[in-house]
Amino acid sequence: MTKADSIKISAQQIKDIRGRLSNGEISSEDIKVLLIIIDLFIGIRSALESKSTQLSKWLRRIFGLKTEKSSQKGRKKSPESKDRSKLNKGRNGRNDFPGANKVNVPHPNCKPGNQCPECLSGKLREAEPAVDYDWQGHTPITLTIYLLQRLICNTCKTSFTAPSPVADTAHTVDDSADEKPASRCDRNAMANAVVAIFRFWFGIATYRLAKIQGSLGIGLPEGTQYKMIRQVYEAAYPVYEHLIYQAAQGSQIMADDTSIKIYDWLSGRGPPTKNGTPRKKAVTSAIISKSAEGHDIVLYLTGGNQAGSNVRKILANRKLDLPIPQYMCDGLAANKVGDITVIQLHCLDHARRRFYELASVFPKECDYVIGELKKVYKAESEAKIENLSPSDRMKYHKEHSQPVMESLGKWMYEQIETGSVEENSDLGRDIKYVLDRWTELNEFCHIEGAALSNSECERAIKSIITHRKNSLAYKTLAGAHTGDVIQSMIATCERSKVNFFKYLEWLQMNKSQVAVAPERFTPWAYAASC
Repeated sequence: MTKADSIKISAQQIKDIRGRLSNGEISSEDIKVLLIIIDLFIGIRSALESKSTQLSKWLRRIFGLKTEKSSQKGRKKSPESKDRSKLNKGRNGRNDFPGANKVNVPHPNCKPGNQCPECLSGKLREAEPAVDYDWQGHTPITLTIYLLQRLICNTCKTSFTAPSPVADTAHTVDDSADEKPASRCDRNAMANAVVAIFRFWFGIATYRLAKIQGSLGIGLPEGTQYKMIRQVYEAAYPVYEHLIYQAAQGSQIMADDTSIKIYDWLSGRGPPTKNGTPRKKAVTSAIISKSAEGHDIVLYLTGGNQAGSNVRKILANRKLDLPIPQYMCDGLAANKVGDITVIQLHCLDHARRRFYELASVFPKECDYVIGELKKVYKAESEAKIENLSPSDRMKYHKEHSQPVMESLGKWMYEQIETGSVEENSDLGRDIKYVLDRWTELNEFCHIEGAALSNSECERAIKSIITHRKNSLAYKTLAGAHTGDVIQSMIATCERSKVNFFKYLEWLQMNKSQVAVAPERFTPWAYAASC
């Protein structure tokens, strides 16, 4: 339908046409209107099916399924799934609250060894204590004000002030080697950590936390929060720099990107691009590095560079005598690391997702691809259940997955070569995407430890997406960098199963030592010291 063919039609005209159609009376003008409506319908349907508009994908996300799992209809439940239904449905026992204050309450009238007051013949013995829960609500940051009694001599005017109960903790931070003495906020190391974690991990903006605190009578202005967050950043930054260096030595590196907003950049104050215009678009790269020692490092880097550029800068610090690292990412050109030598791996999940999104348009072809890839994922799941070593896992995939992938690759090639699928169609482009990256998508069958997908990094980037949805944006690039440092520390702690609240407190309480020897203050070093 061209622009010249478009017409304006009212609801009454449509009603009149319906009436004439029902009576078998139709004019040439009605036919013209109906043809335009049919063309409009075909155009809308084509737009919904076309990936170039992304409408079908967004509509599916808004109204459709939230996962990419195939239909569960007719599938039998495994014994494990039946056992899972008998598990705890959300109730926690008393031992599931490690942070709770537990108080032992003795019986007011009875003691172990006393005569039973009921039967008067038996003796009482200690049994498993009963439990009563007392939940209390308060502000995230609590405040205790000590009113120190002060006495003044009415003759010489000398004053005598009661000692503060927290006088000994007034300088919990070792600031002896600092150029400037640490501010008084430093002694509130846990409070600083809570504010920083709320801001950058849970996405609670400073003005929201200020409202929460103020509404409960313990005001915490935004300016004070910034000072508290700064204390955490300064303590954690040396460790962040050390982790970047350690990430360069990793045996396997994963990377992914997500967009982020920086208000200064959106206002035209961003760094210049190649053509001289201010940069407006910013991204946060999530990078996971797995070391030979078994430590996982999670890094976040925000700015104008995408994942490939950030990984390239990190790997520039890699020791020359180390083996070539594996690098997992999706197939976008922006993720390439340039002239640095890596074993390139591409994410099979991204390849599968392209066919899943086209399943409603090309059901037969897409169902076949998804069904074949399902066999590969099943083999990967079985390898994890058996806890196979990297060598045995590779052999397992060679036996079970490689024949499937070879058959699938042959099928895709034939679809293009025989003309069964138009190369420039949406399905043709997706098949070409896979064939162009065939080697990188199949390395898990040939290289020990090669990852099948980039799902770990995708999960790591979800924390940034949650922060973006709740806190919306950064004001400046400096604020984004502060978030990168704190978020990297928290995410690395999570992967190391370390309490990140206590870890950030620990860093602040050893601030000067951290600056001198950050390698002694990594999350796994903290875990070893506990």
